[in-house]
Amino acid sequence: MNVVVCERPGVLALDERASPIRAAGEVLVRIRRVGMCGTDYHIFRGTQPYLSYPRIMGHELSGEIVEADAESGFRPGQTVCIMPYLSCGKCRPCLRGKTNCCRYLM
Repeated sequence: MNVVVCERPGVLALDERASPIRAAGEVLVRIRRVGMCGTDYHIFRGTQPYLSYPRIMGHELSGEIVEADAESGFRPGQTVCIMPYLSCGKCRPCLRGKTNCCRYLM
């Protein structure tokens, strides 16, 4: 699969990577769209202090299911959007529906 990598601030490169292999209990998604947000612009400019390079940008994305366990509720061809955060569901922001502000964001 092709990925765009920010090798260092101001430098993007197209790279080819092996396609992921789905394990039991996982869903394989073919990414169709990626949105660029302020975080991505900070990464490109080198003003995002909380990460290292090289970095694959883009955490606002959608795609289509390629493979899933039958009991997962997902089916091949289904369109999905992806919430890229793993939140605790118990802290104050989570309880208010603001999982992207989770105090224990994983």
